[in-house]
Amino acid sequence: MARRLAQLVMVSLLASAATFATAQSTAPTDDSEPPALFTIDIEGRQTSDTPPTLLDAWLTVEQEAPVNWSRAFVVRDELAPEERQLQRRLTAELENLSLQFRLLDHPQIAEGLVAWQSALSKLDAGRVPGRVDPTWLMAHLREVPLASQIDEMGWCQTPDWVEAWTPLGVTREPWQPAMTVDDLLAELPGTAYANADQARVITPQGDVRDIGIAAWNHQPASLTPGSRIVVDLPLDAVSARWVDSALPQFLATRVPGDECTTVDTATLYP
Repeated sequence: MARRLAQLVMVSLLASAATFATAQSTAPTDDSEPPALFTIDIEGRQTSDTPPTLLDAWLTVEQEAPVNWSRAFVVRDELAPEERQLQRRLTAELENLSLQFRLLDHPQIAEGLVAWQSALSKLDAGRVPGRVDPTWLMAHLREVPLASQIDEMGWCQTPDWVEAWTPLGVTREPWQPAMTVDDLLAELPGTAYANADQARVITPQGDVRDIGIAAWNHQPASLTPGSRIVVDLPLDAVSARWVDSALPQFLATRVPGDECTTVDTATLYP
C-alpha cells in the first residue's frame, strides 16, 4: 500500500512538472508583452515633471543667440526696491559730504562727489552679483535656481575700459592686457588717491575686494575689462566710512557693461 502511494505521488509530481514546462513554452515572449519600464532620475537632469531651471533656460537661449558667458547675469525684480533705496541714500550722503568738503575748503573733492552723484543716477540697470554661466552652474547643481525664480537673464559685451571712483570724480581709462590697480592709479592725478590707504576692487562678476594702496600696506591687484575701483574718502567721519563700504556693494549689483542684452524668462516658458 505504501509503495502504491509513493508511485502515485511521483506520477503527480511528474504531471505537475510537465504542466509547468508546457505553460513556460507557451508563455508570451518579450516582443508580445514587454516588461514594466523604470526611470532613473539623475541629479541635475530635467525629467518631464521637473520645472525648468536656470541651466535649462541658458541652454534654450544659447540656441537662439551667442552668449558672452564671462558677462552673463540674471535679474530678480524683488531686489530692485532695496537697491533703489540704497542708491537714494548714497546720493543723499554724497550731497552732505560734498557740502562738508566745501566747508573744509576742499572744493575739488566737493566737485568730485558731485560727479559721483551724477554717475550714480545713470546706473539704473541692476543684476544679482555672482557667476551664473553654465560652467559654474554645472559645478554647483544644488545651487541652480528654477527659471521661475529669475525675472530676466542677459549678458553684456565685454567693455574696453576700467573705471576709477576717486575723491576727484569718476574716470574711465582704456583697459590694457595685464593691467593692474597700480597701472590705473598711475593714469590719475596723485591727489586723487594721495591721502587714501585703501581701495575696493569690484570685478565684472560682482566680487568686492579690499586692497591696500599706500606704501605701508600695498597689495598688487589685477584688473579685467569692466572692473571698477573705489578709493576711500579722505575724511574720518561715520558718513564717509559708510559710503566707502556701501558704494562698492551697490556697484557690484550693476550690470557688467554698457551694451547688454536681456531676455524675459517668462517668454521662454509661457
